[in-house]
Amino acid sequence: MSVFGVDYAWGRPGASALGKAGAKFVCRYLSHDTTGKNLTAAEARELSAAGLWLVVVWESTASRALSGRDGGAVDARDAASQAKACGMPADRPIYFAVDFDATPEQQAAINAYADGAASVLGRGRVGLYGGYWPVKRAFDAKKITFGWQTYAWSGGNWDSRAQLQQYSNDHRINGVGVDYDRAVHDDYGQWKAGGVSAPHAPAWPGRYITQPPVMRGDDVRTWQARMRARGWSITADGAYGPSSEAVCRAFQGEKGLGVDGIVGPATWKAAWDAPVT
Repeated sequence: MSVFGVDYAWGRPGASALGKAGAKFVCRYLSHDTTGKNLTAAEARELSAAGLWLVVVWESTASRALSGRDGGAVDARDAASQAKACGMPADRPIYFAVDFDATPEQQAAINAYADGAASVLGRGRVGLYGGYWPVKRAFDAKKITFGWQTYAWSGGNWDSRAQLQQYSNDHRINGVGVDYDRAVHDDYGQWKAGGVSAPHAPAWPGRYITQPPVMRGDDVRTWQARMRARGWSITADGAYGPSSEAVCRAFQGEKGLGVDGIVGPATWKAAWDAPVT
């Protein structure tokens, strides 16, 4: 899949112009800025009313992610407060920017920053914006659930786990500078003001996910990633073993489903459509 969207900072192209340009979603900033960079509640309502999905990214300074765990926790609290004020549902992720060419030696600090954010939001709501290498390393270390990769500093590489790709900069819509993005996964952190989360569940894959033996596949990984996004402690490794079954049973019990530890049509659908509690 590939869904077209844009991101921008201080300018405001307007919902009508964005729609005419074919945008389906808009990535907007949260930060400590007071000069007009940030998404506002009024803007979120306007874009949502026009049918545009929203995604948020926190960026105070380009290298803020080097501030480690304490910095990540502080930023996550501030970002969550701002996002809530804009009408973002409580289950949606926040991307945190690594807006520079981060080196391997700097990854430990970036990972610690993600740990700090996860201590506030839960790991399932932590995303990272950056070039190929810091995003890849963070995914490999299981520090993030969402990735927004820019083509910058990426050498033509794309990490398939990243839900969003920023693939071209310096365009204009209605006189405002924008960057072009594409969503390449069904759930890329999108929401609409008024408590509307991502679209309904993708089609059930057609097989009952159970164990033993351990079942493996992209359908397993998709379900696991969705459960992580909802805040459950689960690894999205594509292998449905005892720990995944335990999460499934707990989830089924919470939602009043039949508790059998099997991801069938009802449990699959509820992972997307049931309210987060």
